[in-house]
Amino acid sequence: MTTAGLVAGFAPVVVAGAAVLSGLAVGYVASLPLSRVMRRKRLEFSWWIKPRVDASGSAQAPRRPDEPVALRVTLRNPTDETLRFSTPRLALSPGLRYTREGGARVEVPPRSLVAFDLEVSAAYAGRHVLHGAWMSLSGPLGVVWVPLYFPSPLVLEVQPRGAGGLAGAQARTRNLPSAVRTGKATRRAGEGPELRELRDHQPGDPYRRIAWGPSARRGKLLVRETEDESQTTRCLVVDASATMRGDDSGRARLDYVIEVAAQAARAAQSAGDRLGLWAFDRRVVSAVAAGDGSQHLRALVQSAIELRGLVDEDLTDLDDEGLIETVARYFREQEGVDVFRGARAYEARERILRLIERSAGADPAMRVAVRATEHTARVMRAFCRARAITLPLKVDPSGEAKMRGLVEALGAAMEGAREPRTLLVLSDLDQVGSEYASLRKALGVAKMKRHRVSMVVPVGDDFMPRVKRSLAGEAREAAEAVRSLLLAEEQSRVEGLRGVLGKLGVPLLTVRAGDGFARILRVTAARR
Repeated sequence: MTTAGLVAGFAPVVVAGAAVLSGLAVGYVASLPLSRVMRRKRLEFSWWIKPRVDASGSAQAPRRPDEPVALRVTLRNPTDETLRFSTPRLALSPGLRYTREGGARVEVPPRSLVAFDLEVSAAYAGRHVLHGAWMSLSGPLGVVWVPLYFPSPLVLEVQPRGAGGLAGAQARTRNLPSAVRTGKATRRAGEGPELRELRDHQPGDPYRRIAWGPSARRGKLLVRETEDESQTTRCLVVDASATMRGDDSGRARLDYVIEVAAQAARAAQSAGDRLGLWAFDRRVVSAVAAGDGSQHLRALVQSAIELRGLVDEDLTDLDDEGLIETVARYFREQEGVDVFRGARAYEARERILRLIERSAGADPAMRVAVRATEHTARVMRAFCRARAITLPLKVDPSGEAKMRGLVEALGAAMEGAREPRTLLVLSDLDQVGSEYASLRKALGVAKMKRHRVSMVVPVGDDFMPRVKRSLAGEAREAAEAVRSLLLAEEQSRVEGLRGVLGKLGVPLLTVRAGDGFARILRVTAARR
């Protein structure tokens, strides 16, 4: 307005423009003390996860994926002025997303406290972290906004949906006879010699169970349902490699495997069976020996959940220099501390160790063992797991590393077994190489020891990342075409593996996201 008025020689426009500029200048000058006020009289920010309680006032079950999590946020204004803030923008770890946001502005009167709620949800089971919150403080007239960041990490543990009932299992079994509580021989439906009942044939029933004589007399197919008194031992051999992961929307194959492991633990608890879990990548990364009881099954489910946070040196594609930069960037963004400023390399490492001790020294996740050559690297990798900082995993295009891990896990699952076991391999079988000599040998040992091995492969549209909604026109058509090609390539690869494994006497079952552990057992038993 001022420039246009001067060019046109119109004094009222020049005066109006000068008045606006003067108002902006006055608002800016009046806003300058905000920084001093914030340093001298600190604004207090606190938040916590609101507990869920039932009608009786007792705590409810653990958090599950996609369930809303309510956060209570409080702001205390220690100054003598009214402070106006924007709604907090949360710094969330991958897998967390907003469910419900607050209003557009938060106004805190002088020397008072204001509380409000936000909601987030987790896309998958595992450890999630809310690192902090960004807010903007408005100056007089709303001309100036001062950005503020409140670093206050908040850990959210989310359990699989299928783990429902495990948390209270110990209390329910406390008064049962020892033979039932520890999973000793119990009479139930199975493949024993004693006839339990004759029932109508259902799709998926094994061919050998058909009762031909009674079927001929009644004019319809009947199946013998028998009883056994043996305790079943099942072993889950889980693929935790990079190809089992994907986006953070909860659609990764590993998320499905974790849910299946939780359902298997609940089924083992109900039937008194024994269950073990061996996870592999380039090697066996987690091993839970076959056992029973509520405490053992809860530990098994927790071990499956922790597969999302692999940070070992030999598994991740990140050297020491990249690791230091990753952790240093976290503290630079989280707490505004530049560990490299005016420091040598070894001094920067010492600064990082002190910051980690101050920030997460009491976190139980820091005490979980980590494979690394140096103490500093072990501490930093443990910190990445505690703060849910994802480290990229190594990928071997030749498939030799993954095949080696699979064979090692099969051997570990069979080691020391005195009874025939049921081994369920949950893997996408992607990048396992084309040399099957070692796998053929391992499966031969399993057959000789009367173990039953089945391959369960999660495939299909459910596990493929979706095309972004923001894409349109030719870009969307191209993305859809690439997605279709990937699905067709995956289907062709799985069919080829089905023929190879069939020659080795191992059935291959493809599953979708909605297929639970019960269906896996039913179908693998029918194809055995």
